[in-house]
Amino acid sequence: MVVERFPPDIGGSGVRFCRIAERLSRYHSLDVITLGNPTSQDSATNFHVHHFDPDRLPLPRYWGMNRVIGLSLAAFARILHSSYDLVDVDIWPLLPFFSAKLSRPRMPLVVSWNVVWPFSFSKTISRVSNIFANRISKLSSYNVTVSKLAKTLLLNHSSISPERISVIPNGIDEEFLLARVEPQWGRMIFVGRLEPQKRLDLLIKAFRIIKEKMSDAELHIIGSGPLYPKLLQISREVRGLYLHNSIPSNNREDLISQLSRSWVFISASEYETYGLSMAESLSLGLPVIVTETPYNGALNEIVKHDCNSLVVEHNKPEALAEAVERLYNDQELWKKLSCYARNSTPFHSWDEVAEKTETVYRIVSGNQTVE
Repeated sequence: MVVERFPPDIGGSGVRFCRIAERLSRYHSLDVITLGNPTSQDSATNFHVHHFDPDRLPLPRYWGMNRVIGLSLAAFARILHSSYDLVDVDIWPLLPFFSAKLSRPRMPLVVSWNVVWPFSFSKTISRVSNIFANRISKLSSYNVTVSKLAKTLLLNHSSISPERISVIPNGIDEEFLLARVEPQWGRMIFVGRLEPQKRLDLLIKAFRIIKEKMSDAELHIIGSGPLYPKLLQISREVRGLYLHNSIPSNNREDLISQLSRSWVFISASEYETYGLSMAESLSLGLPVIVTETPYNGALNEIVKHDCNSLVVEHNKPEALAEAVERLYNDQELWKKLSCYARNSTPFHSWDEVAEKTETVYRIVSGNQTVE
């Protein structure tokens, strides 16, 4: 498996690969190629985690390309000197796929599309990314997406045939399914990468409006990413806004505690290929308020308006604020959404996800035929 971010580093694709690796390594020899430095968590697993520190490269330390080049070099070297039945490559950041392909041209390559169009808010970068992604779609042996939306986008934007794509959604840790929400009324929460596409600017604008009407309102933002320094400064200026460091994926108790004490999960993200944080929140019985965008897979597959969530118009912080106020003043509505949150979404276990992934691996490696 080749993935940029792997636990304890935070990233949805890393959590997915980790959960799958934990299960498949009980019966198979499995390696993970990723960035960062070795941790004590690595030695507790049944699989091998091979790290590459991108800061070793003679490039500016915080220049984004050092991570891309570092992972590409690490993948090339490890795969070249190993004998794998197949390699599963996370689509982002694109270039490691080509280094894996170059190292062993005949080796089967599965591509996990945990991120799909658009790849960037920059039109130039997005155009280049789409060119690379189209090439990857032609060279890949098989493709896995985490949502039906992702599969539809791939079929619309690439030359992949439907027979070469499987939809395998993310799973939910059992701890979430066993827990229950015990909310502090008015406590809102967001969990995710702190990046521009998450549109945290909209959340904060909405919170400023909310705070004028609901003095006890709180907004807790949990995550890491390039926007952290800016958000930290804003949190010092806005009363009731709290910024927390990201919670390691192996620390389920702290994340469950943060979510279960909250009253609503709120998101204004431009796009979500799946929306794992939203699914985890709903599994606890925590309702969701989300904005409607064409590239949000959670809208069709996880959240349902007036069932387990409230869906409002995008780019309008006042619409978010109105939804929050409506829910705040209607406890019966909150109870209805909370009840449906736990029961209306088809939550998958990571065992199911691993089993379906193993089937794909067997087919691609030639150890199993398609039924």
